[in-house]
Amino acid sequence: MILDTFERALSYDLGPLWERIFPEFLALHAKGEALALGRYELGDGVFINVEEYAPKEWDTARFEGHEKMADVQTLLLGDEYIDIMARGAGSELSGEAERFDERDLVFYKGKPEMPTVRFHLKPGLFALILPGEAHQPCMKAASGYARKMVIKIPADKLKAPAF
Repeated sequence: MILDTFERALSYDLGPLWERIFPEFLALHAKGEALALGRYELGDGVFINVEEYAPKEWDTARFEGHEKMADVQTLLLGDEYIDIMARGAGSELSGEAERFDERDLVFYKGKPEMPTVRFHLKPGLFALILPGEAHQPCMKAASGYARKMVIKIPADKLKAPAF
C-alpha cells in the first residue's frame, strides 16, 4: 500500500507502466468534475472508472480485495475514509461473502474493530492498494458526496515497491 500526494507519485519506482500511466491519470484528474462518469481505457490492461456516490457509514461498508489488479484511488470531489488491512493469518476477516471473478472482486465476511490503517482520502491524495490488501472504501468522512477515480492496473505489470 502507498498513501501519498500526487507530487510524490513518480518518486516511487514501480516500473515503466507506472511512469507511463500516471501522467495520463493526472491529466484526467485535472478535469475535475467536468470529467464524465464512466470507463476510460489506458492500454496494457489499465483502465479508469469514474463514479459518484454518497459515502456509506462504517457499519454498511464492506471489506473487499483483488487478486490480479492493483487499485489507485483518488477523489475529484468530496472526501471519504478507506480502511486498509493485510489479508491472511491473523486477519479478522472471516472468509469470503461474495466473489466476482470476472471483476477480480471479493467481498469479505467480518470486519475488525480497528483497521490496520484508516486513510482520509481527499482530492490531491491517492491510495495504491495491492493484491493481498483488503480495503473498505467509500466510507463517510466530512462530505456527503464523493466523485472518485479508480485506476485498475494489472499488478503483475508493476514493479514491487522498494523500501
